[in-house]
Amino acid sequence: MIRIPRQGLSQDVVLRAAVDLIEEGGLPHFSMGELARRLQVKPASLYNHVESLEQLLTLVGDDAVKKLVAAETRAIAGKRGQEALFALAQAYRLFARNHYQLYRIIMAFPKWENPVLEQEAGEIVSPILQMLSDYGLTEEQQIHWQRILRAQMAGFAFHEQAGGFSHYSADPDESFRLGVQCLSDGLRRAGGNVV
Repeated sequence: MIRIPRQGLSQDVVLRAAVDLIEEGGLPHFSMGELARRLQVKPASLYNHVESLEQLLTLVGDDAVKKLVAAETRAIAGKRGQEALFALAQAYRLFARNHYQLYRIIMAFPKWENPVLEQEAGEIVSPILQMLSDYGLTEEQQIHWQRILRAQMAGFAFHEQAGGFSHYSADPDESFRLGVQCLSDGLRRAGGNVV
């Protein structure tokens, strides 16, 4: 482990180290003391860069949302309709798989009662609504369908990470594809717009 000079400590360095620790061991095992050990500083030094554990976790949550939104946005760039839907769903699944502890933090936002993070979480829906706009849905239909899509993606991610698909030999990738295909078929029927 490389010792970080005190003058090299910044809010961004503290945030990056916190994200790494949370991704390695999960939020239940995270503490400011453990973070200070990782950075090889005294715990009090951390408070020169973050006001509190709550503020640090808000920064971690914000970082997680930005990463997921960036993945969604990249996935749908230059795509429309079913192609965009499949790309977005796959990007969401990969984020949940590769950053599962950060994904769990995002999913826990409503319990935290943190208005900053609640507002940030709304950004996750923006690329989804952008993709759904190609289907000729009303605004209310788009709200329903983004909920259905997010529920399908989140449910699949949680089951997959928990080992819930290990009892049968059928390929989970094909199960995921079939689920997204069902959504695509339903979207085309709902909007009356084949894209």
